[in-house]
Amino acid sequence: MNISKLNSLGWSSFFYDQLTPIEIAATNKSIFLFRIIAIHRSRVVAVGEAGEVSIIALEEFQPISQFIAVGDWVIGEAAYEHYRVVRLLKSKNRVERLSKGSMQLIAANLDFLWIVTSANDEFNIKRLQRYLAMSHKFNIEPVIILTKLDLCKNPSVYLEQIDKLNVKRVHCISKPDLKSYEQLDQYYVSGNSIALVGSSGVGKSTIINVISNSNLPTKNIRESDDKGQHTTTHRELFYCRNNVAIIDTPGMRELHLVDAEVAVKKTFDDINTLISQCKFNDCSHSSEPGCAINKALKSGVITEKYYANYLKIMREDSFYKHQKTGSRAEKKIYRNIVKR
Repeated sequence: MNISKLNSLGWSSFFYDQLTPIEIAATNKSIFLFRIIAIHRSRVVAVGEAGEVSIIALEEFQPISQFIAVGDWVIGEAAYEHYRVVRLLKSKNRVERLSKGSMQLIAANLDFLWIVTSANDEFNIKRLQRYLAMSHKFNIEPVIILTKLDLCKNPSVYLEQIDKLNVKRVHCISKPDLKSYEQLDQYYVSGNSIALVGSSGVGKSTIINVISNSNLPTKNIRESDDKGQHTTTHRELFYCRNNVAIIDTPGMRELHLVDAEVAVKKTFDDINTLISQCKFNDCSHSSEPGCAINKALKSGVITEKYYANYLKIMREDSFYKHQKTGSRAEKKIYRNIVKR
């Protein structure tokens, strides 16, 4: 087992400790360690000590997209002219979202989540708050990257909104200014894994092209609205400088999380601090005396839109949580309540 080679792919003691003595002894003899870099309907593409290979998944891993994520580590064995997955190792973390009623895996085993947005009409502070809740839910450090500053007359409009999110890592870049990408050099540490998320056309593929000297398909900016045209159609992992794993993802306009109450409260920690200051523990924040939320809204400490987005995400989380456990009749009643 070439540990240094595996480490450069993102391997760590977290995964090694999951191997049995028999598996350790059999590695590179009858079984092999692979990291998933792409997922297709009937097979996955992975990379290991021997390079890039195509692997088929047994019936127990079907449909593949519901069991295996890009970035996962698997144990494979040689079978005739191909490899097949025999075991999926536990992930350090897994990013997922609710899509069309079922959970959709986005990526696994990440160190950073690059939340990409652009300085134009595509900028949406509510969406950024959801991405931050996602990063908090899965214990991944968030990084906000604001793109297309060269097309923006007044960047401060966007930066002031981002500043209120209290995110430690924020970077501003523009395609013509390649020097601006040097801000991202701090993340290129061997073994790091990074996923890019954001809406279609905000510049995720452009970022990957610049930092990896690759040539992912991108399209020109539409002059009518300064928006790029989305070209990434599936999740895929690339290795760029210093063997850093970069996962590109298709644009996501809808982002629903499940069981994310703690993460949402962390994202909106200012609101939860205010709630703790209310006079009554069971304050509904409507007309009770001594309500810190109402006081903050009236004084402008927090805005109506900001608070409304917090309530909306919390209601969604409560709704989807109830969907998982309630009876069909209860779900119908609760669905009507949530819509109010």
